[in-house]
Amino acid sequence: MIRALATLLVCIATPLLGGEITSVDYSDLAGHLPGLVDFEDFATLPEPGQIVQGLLTFPGLTIGAQLHGQSLRAVDGFDVLDGQLSLPARASMGGKHAAIAVAYHAGFGSNAAFPLGPDGFEKRSGRGEGALALVFEGGTSAFAIKLHADYADPLGTRPAPGTVTLTFYDPTGARIAQHDLHPAHGVNEIGLLITPPAKAVTLTHHDPGGIAVDDIRYSLDSLGS
Repeated sequence: MIRALATLLVCIATPLLGGEITSVDYSDLAGHLPGLVDFEDFATLPEPGQIVQGLLTFPGLTIGAQLHGQSLRAVDGFDVLDGQLSLPARASMGGKHAAIAVAYHAGFGSNAAFPLGPDGFEKRSGRGEGALALVFEGGTSAFAIKLHADYADPLGTRPAPGTVTLTFYDPTGARIAQHDLHPAHGVNEIGLLITPPAKAVTLTHHDPGGIAVDDIRYSLDSLGS
């Protein structure tokens, strides 16, 4: 059921600016992508977990709060990105000390990352409300990620999750495509083929319950994979 919802989630997104984005099954794509960020190298701690300060570096990938040259501002408790990235494309913290917190996530059954929003790590309203920027060392022609969207539901009247936006950039800084995604409650699996290859992707959202991300997959062309 989750996989069917994830497929619908990607298919209703609309690519812009001449880029070609093709949705594929997450599991099928993941088997062909050697790059993986699953946050399992961090300590396994219950929520709120641990704050991770500064840029995060993995083989072929750097993660920050924004792209260098963009501005980061708070709107209704969420991080919003504005402006054009500076070249060469690189991740930046934009004055923030941390982009994510890592904690054990019951929905995933493993560690996951919570993007930190304007309210920061210390408040529940800040964990999961932030933006992320991912920069690939050699670019990637495929990208996959798992998102968890949810909302506290003591009376059984929780609203639908809010919009999640993925914006892809090529090595010249031009936007390849923007996807406005409408996730279901729970785990959503997203798999995308990208033409031309993306140098960077940003993630922003307006989900009142906050989001968590896990199992980010990408190619490692620059490393010979």
